[in-house]
Amino acid sequence: MDFAKKSFFGLVFLILIFLGTEAGLVLLRSPSLQYYRDLKLIHSFHPDYYVALEPGGSKYISHFAGKWEGQFSINSLGLRGKEEPIPGKPKLLCLGDSLVMGFGVGDSDTFCQLLDGIQLKGEARQALNLGVDAYGSRGSYYRLKDISSKLDNVKEVLFFISPNDFDMPEVLAKKGILPDDQTDAIREKDPNYARNFKLQFILTRISYTLQALKLAYEQIQVTFAVTKLSVCKELDSVGFYRCNLLDGDQVSSGPKHASGNVVSYFKSSFFRTIKRPNCDSDITPTSAVFGAMCPEPVPSHVSCVDSAPSFETLPALPDLTQEYYQKMIDLAKERGFKLVPVILPIQIEEIYCYNNGKYHPLENYATRASSFFEKRGVKVLRFKKETSSMCGFDQNGKKFGILDHYIPEDGHFTKRGNIWAADSLKAKLKETDLAL
Repeated sequence: MDFAKKSFFGLVFLILIFLGTEAGLVLLRSPSLQYYRDLKLIHSFHPDYYVALEPGGSKYISHFAGKWEGQFSINSLGLRGKEEPIPGKPKLLCLGDSLVMGFGVGDSDTFCQLLDGIQLKGEARQALNLGVDAYGSRGSYYRLKDISSKLDNVKEVLFFISPNDFDMPEVLAKKGILPDDQTDAIREKDPNYARNFKLQFILTRISYTLQALKLAYEQIQVTFAVTKLSVCKELDSVGFYRCNLLDGDQVSSGPKHASGNVVSYFKSSFFRTIKRPNCDSDITPTSAVFGAMCPEPVPSHVSCVDSAPSFETLPALPDLTQEYYQKMIDLAKERGFKLVPVILPIQIEEIYCYNNGKYHPLENYATRASSFFEKRGVKVLRFKKETSSMCGFDQNGKKFGILDHYIPEDGHFTKRGNIWAADSLKAKLKETDLAL
């Protein structure tokens, strides 16, 4: 009986703690938590592709670090924007992840919205935004299949391919972050994944506390991976261990070599020569005299190579990626719309290198994806040469450059970036066989 009483009071105590924490978080309204809370509330669970947008939802989203803010509205079909589909009007659909959905700007400033009214084959198109964040190839296919069945007169679907679908920059891979398609391949093998995801999605949507705990858990995982990698690199540089620097796992332990590495390590870490400015130089940067320097020089942290690798040396697309790309092609034929894969440059390293006559390996994903579609007779739109217009002066004489098109440390387009994307798309679409 005493055990039952203690268990009961213990349970009551935990419930009170939970409710108190919930009330505290609601009243506190921490900017960082509120940002993720608002994002959560504009999303809903979908049984086929897990995450959709909540039909009829509307919130003003403000990034907790001030990186962006804007109105986020969702129509009755769960598409970003207030506009409803117009029956009978030819439609152009934008399909993809958060870049397409428009993280970084308000409803009216997404590049898909800016395409609305474009004339193709003599008819104005209504542009509709199917983008949802965190989609890989699987999610994009099921999203397209679902929404296109609810629309009439769909003429073109612009499918924006993301490098995160099947590839991952080394710096993120080292943190243990997997490409979306690799994650989906793991999920498809788990018969309980959809049920478990639905449960956690609903609970974290209801409760501030549970969402905060989930965010904390995810952050701890990333922090642990980063810390593990940093420690591994330090041990490797000092000469104590040989580490696998791709995932941070230790391969072998014990001393590697003689003490020479240790001496070099301490010398480089604690006895660095102070760099003094060269006051005798009379060289004035070109940009200081004439304004914007175009193309912009490659930053010191970006490493370019002279030329692109041959396609034969690149790995094939993952099986899951190929499967769902082919399903998109088949769906387009079945429903009578034109599928147009699009590759926008969203990794700034690619842009710096290309504009200086070089190549960056981050662009390999584009070559791999393009080859798949073009071998099957599907034209891919790529926008490398258009990036030269990312450097110059606006109509007010203010200088702008590549970084002005992207949200810092975020990777999504700013308002200027969305305008650039829309203008580039309009010009390219009119040049291709989509137009008369």
